[in-house]
Formats: sequence, structure tokens, C-alpha cells
Amino acid sequence: MNKGLATLTIIDAEKAQKLLDLYGQSQNRRRHPPKQQLKLLGTFVTLTKSRNNPPDEFLLRSLEEEEAARVQRIPRLIPSTATKVQKSFAISSFSCGLWDYSGQNAVFVDYFRYIRMGTILFGKSSLNILMPAHNSYPGLEIEYDYSSINGSIYLGKSSSPTVTISLEIAPRLYEITPRAVDMISLAIGMENMFLQNKKPAKSRIDSLGKASDAVAATCFTYQFVLSQAAHLQLISGLKKERQIPKLVSWRTSTIKPQITYCEQLATFLSSLSRQELPYRLKYQLQMLVWNGILSPDKVTELISTVVQFDRRVGVDLAAHCIQQLARKVQYAGPEADQAAFELKILAKFILDFADTGGRDEGYLPYTRRSHPNGTWIHRATVTPLGIYLYGPFWESKNRILRRYADHTDFFMRVEFMEETGDPIRFEQDVSLDQIFQQRFMTVLRNGFIIGDRHFEFLGFSHSSLRSQSCWFMAAFTAETGEPLDARSIIRTLGEFGHIKSPARCAARIGQALSETVPSVDVDLGVVKVVDDIERGGRVFSDGVGTVSQSLIEQIWEKYAVRAKVKPTVIQIRFAGAKGMISLDTTRTGDVLMLRNSMRKFEAPDAFNIEICGSGIKPLPLRLNRQLIKILEDLGVSERPLIALQQEEVDELRATAQSPILAANFLEKANLATSAMIPALVRTLVRLQLNFLHDQFLRQMIELSVLVKLRELKYRARIHVPQGFTLHGIMDETGFLREGEVYCPIINDITGKREVLVGASVAITRSPALHPGDVQLVNAVDVPDISPLNALHNCVVFSQHGSRDLPSKLSGGDLDGDLYNIIYDERLKPKRVVEAADYPRVEAISLDRPVERSDIIHHFLTFMQQDQLGRIATLHQAVADQKPCGTFDQECLVMAELHSTAVDYSKTGIPADIKRLPRNKRIRPDFMATGPRVEIAETIELAESPAPSEEGEEEASYYRYYKSKNVLGLLYRAIDEHAFMKELQNSTRHFGSRTPDVFRSLWTYVQNKTAGFLWEHCTETAKDIKEMQVDSPYEDNLSDLTYQYSPAPWSSTITELEVFIGNIVGKTHGQTKRQREASMNMREDYERLVEFIVSQIRNKGAGREEALERSIACMALGLEDDGASDPAWRGRSQLMSFRWIAASVCLQEVERLQKSTRF
Repeated sequence: MNKGLATLTIIDAEKAQKLLDLYGQSQNRRRHPPKQQLKLLGTFVTLTKSRNNPPDEFLLRSLEEEEAARVQRIPRLIPSTATKVQKSFAISSFSCGLWDYSGQNAVFVDYFRYIRMGTILFGKSSLNILMPAHNSYPGLEIEYDYSSINGSIYLGKSSSPTVTISLEIAPRLYEITPRAVDMISLAIGMENMFLQNKKPAKSRIDSLGKASDAVAATCFTYQFVLSQAAHLQLISGLKKERQIPKLVSWRTSTIKPQITYCEQLATFLSSLSRQELPYRLKYQLQMLVWNGILSPDKVTELISTVVQFDRRVGVDLAAHCIQQLARKVQYAGPEADQAAFELKILAKFILDFADTGGRDEGYLPYTRRSHPNGTWIHRATVTPLGIYLYGPFWESKNRILRRYADHTDFFMRVEFMEETGDPIRFEQDVSLDQIFQQRFMTVLRNGFIIGDRHFEFLGFSHSSLRSQSCWFMAAFTAETGEPLDARSIIRTLGEFGHIKSPARCAARIGQALSETVPSVDVDLGVVKVVDDIERGGRVFSDGVGTVSQSLIEQIWEKYAVRAKVKPTVIQIRFAGAKGMISLDTTRTGDVLMLRNSMRKFEAPDAFNIEICGSGIKPLPLRLNRQLIKILEDLGVSERPLIALQQEEVDELRATAQSPILAANFLEKANLATSAMIPALVRTLVRLQLNFLHDQFLRQMIELSVLVKLRELKYRARIHVPQGFTLHGIMDETGFLREGEVYCPIINDITGKREVLVGASVAITRSPALHPGDVQLVNAVDVPDISPLNALHNCVVFSQHGSRDLPSKLSGGDLDGDLYNIIYDERLKPKRVVEAADYPRVEAISLDRPVERSDIIHHFLTFMQQDQLGRIATLHQAVADQKPCGTFDQECLVMAELHSTAVDYSKTGIPADIKRLPRNKRIRPDFMATGPRVEIAETIELAESPAPSEEGEEEASYYRYYKSKNVLGLLYRAIDEHAFMKELQNSTRHFGSRTPDVFRSLWTYVQNKTAGFLWEHCTETAKDIKEMQVDSPYEDNLSDLTYQYSPAPWSSTITELEVFIGNIVGKTHGQTKRQREASMNMREDYERLVEFIVSQIRNKGAGREEALERSIACMALGLEDDGASDPAWRGRSQLMSFRWIAASVCLQEVERLQKSTRF
């Protein structure tokens, strides 16, 4: 029999000795039994004093922190004499189904029942079902997050003791070993015990059996049958637990359907396929079922209505109305209005929604145009249990979408995500093989059917690979009569037969799937291909070419029409080439010079210069945790870093003290600038009105400040004024010597061209994990006659030396990489070390041409084995704990593994995680999760921590100690609770009798425009504002709240998040995915506001008409929309339009005053 060993560490030596005196076994040769035997889960446990080395220093420090926190909480704790609240209860079965109605009463329709004894546990953040293994059945665990429960938890009566919940998303399913069930049961009674042994294995599963597949994917109501009716009273007593949703008594009424759910679903899909409806309508109808919004039989009944509706109003309006129905129909249940689910009411909603508008369809999907390089694309998200549909949403085009612009409905963006819409996370000791290798692989290989179209895997870009998304397409016939499917479209892109590596072949195909902006077509005679500059096996010109003056001017006419500064360095895709091009004034005529390192494959039919990015302006430099740790290890003092952070915190604090400073902050951070709010705030100051007296504007500034504060605390994103981030290119003239760079920029404030000159300037590139990723260079100027003087907003590297500098900086090159330049003397490293030089890893190659299945396998394997985040996270913890920091051998190994993980997408070779150091599950305090942000009537920080990016269960494994290094000092220097309290005290110090800012502003406008007749513009103003078919703003703002939600099929983000251009999310800090989505959302919202402002002003009608229209729009802000119709899912009143209208109106009033001034 194997002996199970574990280590128990107790920080108080006196208490530890008392435990040994009572339960311990003597350590002499004649072992005496303990005074009292300790027994856990039926097993006797023996305690002896450890003879091993002293306890881990960081474990002791974390225990000290926990003890200090416990002592601090004592006054708020329940007295020890109180009885422990029971939270786990026996169940005999559970069912999955839907709500329906019998007359006025809600009934639960039981479509799938799982009969087995188990336990229901009301945990800290989720409701858990635990069922031990029995006979041939494995153990089962199901997690229902409280945040996903829609409405209340319904408790039955003693005659039918049930617990019923409705979800917004599907739960998580696990298959567990018998030992795992025991350990979970142990955790129920010993929640604070930290187990040092490995957690028992679990497997994430995608089904409870074949009969449950369709049910679990689209039916989100679950009912649990309690073994004892008396437990209903105990569960009802949990109402005092703040984290548990509202508990409501409800007389259970459960029915078994006459037709199974699978039969209903098959009937619906068959009916949908047979109908002669446009695909866009079939997509929306299938979305109603697959997203669990309406039952299959209900939507089947609705099809005939939609057919008639399509004939009456057309496909665009019909599809839009069904989409709105999906967003507004209530979730069924005991508290919903049963009338809302009657067929005649659903049909009436669609008809009424169309009738309220329909006069001008200029801003409908498929007919409105946000920008010429976009198109409307449907989306799907594949999760462990279901496939959820949403959209269409506006997407930037890629080469394929531009080529088949009349067939974009045949393309779909598909993501592979968690039920919450977040990426599937690595969980300690949990197998995800069934999710990836069975569930996801099946969809990737076989595709799926929407209506009568079969969508199959097409490919992915490099960025979408990391975000776990790709493109699917359905076969269609081109205008030429040529039938096209995924395989034939790939063949039209270019010649890939010579590429034997699946990873590399996928990357080359992905060039055509990257989002780009088209510029100009060029003839083959314009293109010059030259050799690279190589020395000692190093390529100094890797990924960079040049463009002549005349050709770049043609590009400017297409790409940078409105830009004040025209870019002289541009990242491009051209035919089968990719990389950077820089302006070369020595070349005459139209010349595009490419190097061999830029050419990836032959594409004979793609001669447009497509643009991915450019150096229109220098980007600000913000530090991050990895870079700060390296700078500390290279001798940079903590004082300047703390000072830089404090300057930012002081600036954030000042925004609440001064409206002018608040306006400056919003402008500098590019927050709410599209709505002209900074200018509005300054105007309010002149009118002696305080914008903080308005709830919406106050929340806007509070949330904006909080987002920036959390960027500092949880990511150490400290702005360095004496630094910038630039695209890198090579010196084509050969002037720069080894160790020299040339940095010309256009100053954002002065608009003047400046050149950085200084000795020993720090340069690096993210992500930086190796101490050699930061180097010192000399920034120099060039002679007046040098062609380099034509460049700006870039860093130019030398072509001389034994090794190119970019490759020394985290393995960079010149095909579009961004580099960080720091010329703040306080942040200059005291020493530099040799850069890492990892051997080049050759991509995995086959002995045959790459096939579609190989690329699918690479996509799936990358999703499952990508360890980039895990390595970086562990590196942070180990670097803080080791005396040598990033110089420690374990950190150097992880830096190499991280480099391998970065290249995994191109090589197909994953990082060898066996080389990772042991994860001690002890972390520095700056890696702890913080409180989540709650946005409602006020902006609040929740008392409980937000879920970690790694998942709540994974994060709960860790203990935290106070880090003595600079990252710990920076982290603890910001108390966000105290800061937020101070901020809100400053913004809410006024009483309830403060004047209404908007009404005061309206009075001012009335006085200044007395005599102007504007009432005739009221209907036009309503068309611009209200959420109707022909009234774009609120309808399209609503679109954005769905589009940028992580799970748009079930939830939205808030109006405030769209307005300030930042997605707050559920975690304590923005994820990379959320940051990228925030950038895209900000651009989309800016375009929407530009459109609305142009509609308000209607320049063609004259200046006087613009004033009258703006007054009419502002007048709408005085109205109160009142409560939403209880029969439909309502949303809180949208408040941003009134302030956009006010901003435009004030500008028009100012123009009036200037024109009439004597």
C-alpha cells in the first residue's frame, strides 16, 4: 500500500507544537501512538515533525499576510458560537429543459433527465452539482456561475422539493475520478485548507450523453430534485448570503413533452432548409433556436409569418427586425409575461417594429456603409456545448472579402471559446482533450449547416490564430460561373505547393485573410526585387523594402487622405510579399523595391498595395511588468519608477478637482473625444456649470479614471514622457554605424519634425523576458543631404556590425515590429548584458504537400498547446522570488521557452513545458486578483475579487506574499478602494438641490437662439436619435454593445464603455483580447458619431438649418423615455445622445454669435 505524504506548514510555532502534542507521533525509534488519533474522510492521519529543510520563505511570508488579513477581519466575522451554515444538500436527479406556459402559469418542460444521487453545493461564486462515480458511470461535476443565472433561483414546495434556475449561457461539465469527489467533499468542510498535494484529475466534457447533446446546447433551464423536502427551508435560509442570487418560492409544475427536443429541432431545421427564404433570414431564424431564445417548435410556427414579412418589406428590413426580436424578447420563466411568447405577439412585434420606421433604410445592415473598406459579416462561436450565432457586424475587409465582395454572406468568422465567450483556459490537472480533440475537431473537420448552406473551414490570419478565431465559408458560384469552395479559393490565392510546413503554409494563406486597407494597383514593371543584406548568417534587411516618392504620394491619396502627417513608413501586403516599406527619395518614377525576405509565395493576380499599418504618428511608450523587472535587474533605481507612477496617479486625482484638468485628461487619453466632450466640459466651465453635477458625465469621468488607474496597478502600464514606440526599418544609405540608430519624429503638439540625439539611449521590444532584451544605443542625426531626412516616426537601424540589432531585442525583425525607445536618463540601465541568441528553429515539415487537414490540425493543436501566457506568468513569479531576478537560470530557461512559444504559430513547434520550473503556487502580491468593477446607477468596486484571467478555481490555488521588489512597491502604492472613495467624494460632494446641468444648458441655448423656429425639425431629430429602423444612433449604439460583448448571444457591455472606448470586462484588468476589441470599438463608435453629427448639421441645408436641427436634437434630451414595456426585455435609458446633440448645438450657437458680432 502506497503511503500518501503531505506537508502541513503552520506559521505559529506554539500552535504547531500543541497540534503535535495532541495528534503527533514521536520520532524516536520506538514510535508511540499519538494521544488522540486524527481521522479525515475515514482515513487515519499521522503527524510528525518534518526533518526536511526549513519551510519556503515565500510560503511563510504569504501565511503572515493571510494571518494579518484574518486579524483585520475579525470584527466583521460571525461570532465563533454561531452554527456553520449548511450549503450542500443531497439531490436524487436533475433535468435540463425550457420554460413554457399552461394558461397564465409557467411550467418547466423536462427534455432531459439525469437520475443519480448527488450533491448540490451553493459555493462562493457558483452553484455546483457533484455526483460520485457509480457502477459504469464516471463521477460528474457541473458548474453554474451565479453571474450566468438569469433572474431568481426558484424553490419548490414540500410536495415537490426542487431547485430551478435559468441561465444565460450553458454550464461547465466535468468528468471526475472518485478521489476527486472525495477531495471536493473535503473542501466543502475545510474551505481554508491549502492542500500541497496535486489536485485529482478531472476531464472537461462536452456532453452528458448523446440524448443530451442538443438539449444542453440550447436549453438553459435546469431543475434539481432534492432528496429531502426539509432542505428547502435550509436553502431558503441562504437568502442572507450576498453572493447567492435571489431565492424565490414557486409551486413546481413539471411536464414531459409529447415530442422530444431532438425531434422538434430536426423538424425546425428541415422546415428552414426547405423554405425559399434568403439566407440572411434563415440565419436569424436559426439564431433564435441555437442561442436558446425561443424553442424550435415556436420558431417553426414563426417561419410562415417571416415568409410573408419578407415579401412585404424586403430581406434587409426583415432580417433586422428578427435580430431586434432576439434582443428584446424576454427570458421565459415564472416572473415573465406569458403573453409575450404567444405566436401572434411575436409576429406583432416584428410587424410593429418595421412599421415604426421603414421610411429610410439608409442605416440598415447591408444598406448602410460605415466606411468603404468594410462589409457585414455573420459570426458564430463554437463552445464546448453549443454553436451560437450573432451579427451581422461590420468587419474590415481582407483580400478575399474584397475579391468576392458580392458574396460576403458566404463567409463567416468563427471563434472557438468558452461558454462565457472567453478563451478556453488551461486548468491545473484538468484534461481538455475531449473539448479540443473531439468537440472542436469535429466542427473544424465537418463544418456546420446554417439554413441550407454548409460552412467549412477556410483559414486564419496570424492575429486570429492567437485569438482562437478563423474563417469558414460556404460554396458559391462566382460571376464567371466558376464554382468555388474553400479548397478552390485557396488555390486562387497563389502557389503554396513548395511549402511543406503546415504552420508556415497556414501563415502564408493567412496573409490574404489579414485585415488590410487597399491603396493603389501597380504594374509588375514597377516592382523591383533585390537581395537582402546578409552578413555572418544574419539578415540585416529582414522584411523591409522601399518605395519611391511618386508612388508613396499615390498611396497617400488612397490611404492617408485626412491625416495631417503623411506616413513615410508603411506596413504592407503585396501579392505574396509582406513587410515594411520606407520612403526612398533617391528613386525616380514609380518604384516598389522588395527584398527576397519579404517574398513568401507567388501570387500572380494580387497587385494592390494593401496596408496593415503605418507611422502616421509616434506611439506613446508605456512600461509593463516584464520590462520594469528587467530594468530593476539592470540597476535602474526604484525611485524614478515610483515617481513616474505617482505623477500619473496625481494627474488622475486632479481630474475630479478641476473640470479643465478633466477635459485635458479626456483629450490626452483620447476618451470621449469623438463626442466632443472635452470641448463641452470647457464650455460648461465658461457658463459656470459643473459637469460633475450630471450623473452620466460624472460616471463617464469616474469610469475613465478607474480604467487608467487599474492599468497602472494591475499591469504597471506607466507612461514615460521621454520615450516613444516606433516601427523599425533599415538604413538604406549605410550611413549609420554599428550601435547607432536614427529616430526622427513629428511632435504631436508642435507639429515640428524632431530628431532624437543622445548617447546610450535604451531600446527594447515587447515582450521582453531576457535581461539582454534591453540594449543601449547611440541616437544620432544624419547629414542634411541624406535621404533619411525625408523620414519621420520611425527608428532606423544600422546595416553594419556582426549581428543586426533588431534580432537582439526579443528576436525582432523589420517586417512590422514596434520598438521602444527610452531617453529618460533616470531609466538608463547601469549595465547591459549580451542578448540571447537562440538557435533558429526549423518549422516542422512534411514529406508531401500540405493538405487542409494539416492546417486544421495545426490550428487546433495551437489552441490547445499555446503556453505563451502560462510561461510569462510563471516567469513573473519566479523572477520576483529569485535573488538574481531575471538573471536566474530558471528565468533564462523560461525566456527561451517563451521565445519558442512566440514562434510556435510559424514553426508548429510548441514550447517544452517539461522544462518549466515547478509551480509552487505562491505568488507576489502584485499578481493577485483585484475587485471587479460594477457599472449600474453608480461605479462601484465589488467587495469580492474579480475572476482571474486563469479562472477563479485556478487562481484560488495561490497564496500571495508582499513583494519587496519594485513591482510590489508600485502595486501597493495604489489603493484603488481609497482612491475611488476619494474620487467619488470629490465628484459627489454637492447636495441633491444642485441644478440640472442639461436643463441649465438648454435654458442658455434658448436665450441665445430666441426667435429661431426649430420645432419643424423635431421629427427629423427623432429619426436621428431614437431606436427605430430609420433612426441610427441608439440602434447602432445598441449594436456596438452587443458586438463587443465577449458573449454577444447572451449579454452586452454598457453604454458607458462604448462612450469612453474601453471595455471594462469581468477581471481586475483588461485582457489583451479586450484591449484590442476596445481599439476597434473606439474606431467604430467614432465613425458612428461622425455620421450622427453630419446628420444633425446637414451641411447641404445651410448654417441656419444646422442650428435649428441641433436645437431640435437637444430638445429630445429633455424627454424621459419612462419604463420599458414589461412584455419585452428592456434596457436602461440611453443618455449619450443628448450630450452629443448638446455639443453640436453649442458649437452652432458659438458660430451664430461670431457671425452676428458687431
